[in-house]
Parts: sequence; structure tokens; C-alpha cells
Amino acid sequence: MQAIKQKAFLLPLLKKYIVFFLSRHGKVFKTHILGTPIIVSTDPDVNKVVLQNHGNIFIPAYPKSIRELLGEHSILQMNGNLQKRVHSLIGGFLRSPQLKSRTTRHIENSVKLTLGSWQDMQLIHVQEETKKITFEVLVKVLMSVGPGEDLNFLKREFEEFIKGLICLPIKFPGTRLYKSLKAKERLLKMVKKIVEERKLAMEKTDEKGMANDAVDVLLRDSEEANEKQSVPLDFICGNIIEMMIPGEETVPMAMTLAVKFLSVCPVALHQLMEENMELKKQKMNSPEDYSWTDYLSLPFTQNVISETLRLANIINGVWRKALKDVDIKGHLIPQGWCVLASFISVHMDEDNYENPYRFDPWRWEKLAAAVNNNSFTPFGGGQRLCPGLELSRLEISIFLHHLITSYRWVAQEDDIIYFPTVKMKRKLPIRVIPLCNYR
Repeated sequence: MQAIKQKAFLLPLLKKYIVFFLSRHGKVFKTHILGTPIIVSTDPDVNKVVLQNHGNIFIPAYPKSIRELLGEHSILQMNGNLQKRVHSLIGGFLRSPQLKSRTTRHIENSVKLTLGSWQDMQLIHVQEETKKITFEVLVKVLMSVGPGEDLNFLKREFEEFIKGLICLPIKFPGTRLYKSLKAKERLLKMVKKIVEERKLAMEKTDEKGMANDAVDVLLRDSEEANEKQSVPLDFICGNIIEMMIPGEETVPMAMTLAVKFLSVCPVALHQLMEENMELKKQKMNSPEDYSWTDYLSLPFTQNVISETLRLANIINGVWRKALKDVDIKGHLIPQGWCVLASFISVHMDEDNYENPYRFDPWRWEKLAAAVNNNSFTPFGGGQRLCPGLELSRLEISIFLHHLITSYRWVAQEDDIIYFPTVKMKRKLPIRVIPLCNYR
């Protein structure tokens, strides 16, 4: 059996160190982080086994601050049939053509409202603007909450809550974790009120139309399940909050980084503009509105999104714990050890992608099938593949379409920060010029 080399290893896997680690220590190696033994895998085949063997061989193993904040009912930390059931329910709902059709209108309205407020030569911070769009859309999908006081409250408290996901696990008053836990208490109170009101309304009617949001989906499942399978309201409320995370972190950062990468690649920007202008022209000469299939059928736009997701590495890996000794490709993972299945190292490996540090959307013309293989995992994989991945692509597509067909921009210098989460140092400031004023 192949020995796994040991090396003191500091997270995160910053891009400039990846080549060094791979060349010196191989793609799978042992280390210790804060005294905890861990195996780091940068091998896509090993990662695939780790992701697919969920529950029977590997279970989630996340930092203490994440476990504390998400709580005992967290779907992220859950195993077994309940996790599979909830994942399937939410995934089926988010993938449904009816939901995508309805949500397309919500996304368009939110994007147009935000972009429509921009003035000629105004300085815009893309990271802030995209967060407004995505959070509003996601809360609508999850709880049918529209613009107003409730949405503002949820956004304010959620921003305070999420700051504690990666922090020192100390709960004294005044610490980051303590403040985030208090914010979660306030969030739970609001979400519980919404869920209880919905449950009461459902009990007063026998009508079973299409579920309007994720609350409907989970409440109906709980109502139809037997006593042993029924989930408490606390479970529903906690996981609704957990599902809000993409609206604050992953999707808006993908939008922001697409703008950043396009700003320094004029050839890609021009091709993206031509493709989206052609769609806009077709729709101007047609009585039909945009459909979700229109947005997702633009090949170069999807290539830009795939390349942005590969380079962005917003989810840079997942943590799992081995329930027993496991041998994968000759690498022994001892029982009780944690495994970090690193996505960023796979995405930035020359064995998988030629010139991996270059923004090159055209690579996906040859790698179209690779969006479904184990060398491309921006949404995770296996039984815990992100259920909202199609909705995320749709949201990014709509944002790029309306941005590229309405504005030109000049981006200011800004740097990407990779720890503790991916974000822009200055929130990506750009000067926007409405297309009608552009010469």
C-alpha cells in the first residue's frame, strides 16, 4: 500500500502554493491541523469516492464554529434517510420547470430593479449589488417573503449570523460566535412565525396545488409522513436559514467574479456581448417573454459561468470523517481520521486543465462533458450535490444577460481574498456607463 507523505499544511489551499504541494508531496498526504489528524486529497478520483460513500463510510466533519451555528438539526451535518429525503425534496422542487419558470420572473425583476438604479458613471460595488439581488430572490423561493420590512430584517440578521461560520469557537459575550448565535435566535423567531402561520393556513384548506416555496415543500412532507418520520418545526426553521447561505455567499460571489474576469478579458467580453445581444434582438421582435430555457441555452454564457466557477473555488472543499479504515487507490485512510477533499487543487491542476490559472471560457467548448465529471466540482458531488445548482446557473445567466446588454463598465483594481471565505477586498468597484450613452 502506498505511504501517504506527511507535511505541516495550512489552510486554505492558496493558489500560489498548489503546484508546490502537488510536486513535493503527491496528491494525497497526511497532516495535522490544530492538533487534529487529517488527510488532504487533491486527487479527483479519491475525492469522488469520498463524496459518493456518504453515511456508510464517511460522515460530515466540519469546524466547531460551523457545527455550533448550524445546530443539531442541520442538514449539512445530518446522515441517513432523513438527509436523503430532505435533499431529494428540495432538489426536486428547485429543479422543477414550474419553479424555474416562476423564479425567472422574480430574478429578472430583481436584476432590472437593481441595475435600473445605476446612474451614468456611478461607482458601483458589484459584490454588494449582487448580494441584494440573490438574497431577495432566494428568500422569495424559500419563504415567499418579498421586499419590505421582513426582508430587510432577515438580511440584516443573516449578515450578522454568517460572519461567525468560520471563527474561534468561543461563546463568551462579545465574541464573534456569541454575536452570530444571538443573530440566529432572532432569525429563528422570524422564520418560525412564518412557518407557523403557513402551517395554520394549510390546516384550514384541503387544496394541494403546486408548492409555492421550500416552506410548503417541507411542511407538506411533514404532514404526509408517519409519526416516526415527521420532522419538528425547529428542523424546518433551522434548515430554511441554512439554505439562505447561497444567497449571501456563493451565488453573488460567482456573479461578482464573472464581472472581474470579464473586465480583464475583452475578447471574452465581446463574444458574451454578441451572444446576449442576439438573444435580446430576437426577444424584441417576438411577443414572447424570456423563458428560463432561453438563458440556459446560450453556450458561451454557460462557458463563462463554468470557467468562473472553476477559477473562483467559492466552495474550496468538503470535510469528511472515516467511520472505518478505508483504502482508496492505495492510500489508507484510518478510522476516525478526517479527510479534506480539496476542490480548488483539482480545479487548478495542470493534469486536469491546461494553463489552469488563465481565464479561458473557450476551454469548455472541448470540455463540455467535463461539467459532470469528478474534475469539476464547484457544487460538490455525490449524495450531497448542491440541489440548487441549476437555479444558481440560471440566476447568474440572467444577471450577466441584463448587465451586458444594458451597460459597459470600467473596473478598478481589486484583489480576491480566499480566507476565511472568498470575497473581493474592495467589493469590486466599477464605473458604469449605460449602453445608450456609450460611445
